[in-house]
Amino acid sequence: MRGSYIHCEDGRKPMLAFMEKPSKKLYPEYYEVIAEPIDFLEIEAKIKAEQYSCENDLVKDFKTMFGNCRQFNEENSPIYEDAMLLEKYLMDKVGHPVVKVSHPVATPEKEKKERPVIRLDFREPKANRQLSLIFMKLPSKIDYPDYYEVINNPIDMEKIAQKLKSNAYETLDDLVSDFVLMFDNACKYNEPDSQIYKDGSEDDNTIPDVASAVQDILLNMFTNVYNHQDDDGRCYSDSMADLPEHDEVDGKKVRAVSLDLIKRRLDKGVYKRLDIFQDDFFACLDRARRLSRTDSQAFEDAVELQMYFIKQRDELCKNGELLSSPALNYTSMDAKSAIEQLRQSKILKESLEEETETRSSDDSIIKESNLSVGDSMTCNQQTFKVGEFVYLDGKEKGCEPHILLIERLWENNGQQMLYGNYYLRPVETYHLTTRKFLEREVFKSDTHVAVPLEEVRNRCCVVNIKHYFTMQPEGLFEHSLSEFRFKVRVFRLRRKGRVSYPENPTLKLVPREVPLEPKRVVSVFRERVEKHKDELAELEEQEKLVEKDKPNVLAFVNMELDDGNTYYEQFNTICSGVVKTGDFVYVVAEGGKQIIAQIDNIWETKDGKCYFRGPWFVTPAEIPHSPNKLFYKQEVFLSSLEDANPIVSIIGRCTVLEYNDYISCRPTEVPETDVFICTSMYDEINRQVRKLPVEGLKKYVHSPTVTDDEIYFFPKLINPPKVGMEAFVKAEDLKLKNTAVIEVVSR
Repeated sequence: MRGSYIHCEDGRKPMLAFMEKPSKKLYPEYYEVIAEPIDFLEIEAKIKAEQYSCENDLVKDFKTMFGNCRQFNEENSPIYEDAMLLEKYLMDKVGHPVVKVSHPVATPEKEKKERPVIRLDFREPKANRQLSLIFMKLPSKIDYPDYYEVINNPIDMEKIAQKLKSNAYETLDDLVSDFVLMFDNACKYNEPDSQIYKDGSEDDNTIPDVASAVQDILLNMFTNVYNHQDDDGRCYSDSMADLPEHDEVDGKKVRAVSLDLIKRRLDKGVYKRLDIFQDDFFACLDRARRLSRTDSQAFEDAVELQMYFIKQRDELCKNGELLSSPALNYTSMDAKSAIEQLRQSKILKESLEEETETRSSDDSIIKESNLSVGDSMTCNQQTFKVGEFVYLDGKEKGCEPHILLIERLWENNGQQMLYGNYYLRPVETYHLTTRKFLEREVFKSDTHVAVPLEEVRNRCCVVNIKHYFTMQPEGLFEHSLSEFRFKVRVFRLRRKGRVSYPENPTLKLVPREVPLEPKRVVSVFRERVEKHKDELAELEEQEKLVEKDKPNVLAFVNMELDDGNTYYEQFNTICSGVVKTGDFVYVVAEGGKQIIAQIDNIWETKDGKCYFRGPWFVTPAEIPHSPNKLFYKQEVFLSSLEDANPIVSIIGRCTVLEYNDYISCRPTEVPETDVFICTSMYDEINRQVRKLPVEGLKKYVHSPTVTDDEIYFFPKLINPPKVGMEAFVKAEDLKLKNTAVIEVVSR
């Protein structure tokens, strides 16, 4: 053979790597994985000793050598590619078909060991790699005795082929069950990151995390609406921060629902349903409209935010194709109708108010007939101009003077007046206790005040932070202007949108001799936390979500049926919350056994006792089946029996889905461990399993007052695997333990 003369593009001679087998000292795992090690020198020795009776025997050894290389090394590695190249070169030189031979006996993979394989037709689409060969023959009992300790029902493709030839399979499902068993055995014994595990497993059986997906939708919805801006870059939500934090209820101050409170609840994962989240958001906006005049910015912003919320909700939920919820029934037309009704009622009230009512707008001060506005004014031998910063005496003893930006100067009946904007020091704000501030940092607030000019002590200066460290004003005591502005009615700092820095007509900045080093100091708010413990405790209490009461909803009953009972569509139980017709529930039966039932009817007797009636569901362990029969994980069977039970026997909720629903969606409030699949029913009398009828499980239609489930639809259908009875035995043991715990707790 002239393989040693083949050169790669990089100058390598690929045959050199095959001259000798790997060192047993350096690569002991090679000899655990490879059943028949062979190298070129051994082949050459057999040629010289005339041990090959025909060309096919020689080709067989070469193919074994190249196959060993591909089995042990990673795909697309240089030596793997060399083996492919040399084998192709060999086949081209042979020039005629070669009798197919089997590779060595397959061995299982433990700790990333792979078994030798036999050629079959199916190949991996991308790498053209044969997948099925590794499953042809069971591993050696001598080399891998632990395999037979782990695997109770060993099976390989040779055994499946023998059963096919002997017509041992009665149905196609029986054949599929053996294939699934073989693949499950491979996944059970081998490591999840091994190639054989990946070859034997299914890619599409991962169930999405529904709870996290719903939280992502709610958080994206909140973020998009909260950051919604007008053409000038102003956030519509800014005006919501100006609302009072408390409402008066029965003579007591109660913290109202705000955007900040909703965000706190979101961060803690309190919201489980879109409709409850929407109710809180709309309640916040409705409150803003009720507390504001119809011609105010807050009223219009609340309208815009609600319209935008509905738009974002429909887009993120894909109009119910991704998340179906009763919340989607409330449309923009419903919102516009309710808002217009409120607007008309408020306009009528506002028209009856006195025109002299005090307003907080800037213009209300200036529009008085006896006012005169000027750009500058002299008081106490000092001249003050609009645009300058000044100190104003504090009302509390021992506190530093307030910093004020002069926005207007005027005379009112001979009294010199100033109208200005407060700039706050960190000590005058509420913020996170961990926050640090620059030395001499101040914050622009939204609070304004009108005071006599004579109360001004002196001028000061607030400098843009971009200039503060390198420039200084001539002859004035400066403060740095923070990159934040502070809303005094809200306990948080917010980034500025478009805040223009005031122009001081007398300010002249000159370079500092030595630029300042930015230094941040610990928040002084730490010392003030103790004073606000009650307020913080109130806020934490409000973060807990108190769901609205769901009423008992009477069911329509045929007038001919008069048994003296009261029937319900929706009913509040003592221990398990609200249930409705069509729900699936866990019921504790005699002996503490936990059974699944569906609620078909709910009624209350004349003496106040409550019952429900509906069919039972049984598990694979409760029906006759062949030993090797495979079932879906969490599979149950609709029983032909049904019974009446006290409503107090319900200990929890679950859900049972038909196959098409199971692979495509989930109710959002039911944990995955409580989701079951049902494709068949069990005839208890004849002890036979048969397919569900065409109409499937019974469906229920409720009146609008009943709270229906929210449903999340998977972006991609899943492919649920089937398992042997071992998995169900373990699941049953776990349920019995849980039931025992429930009984102990209930006692």
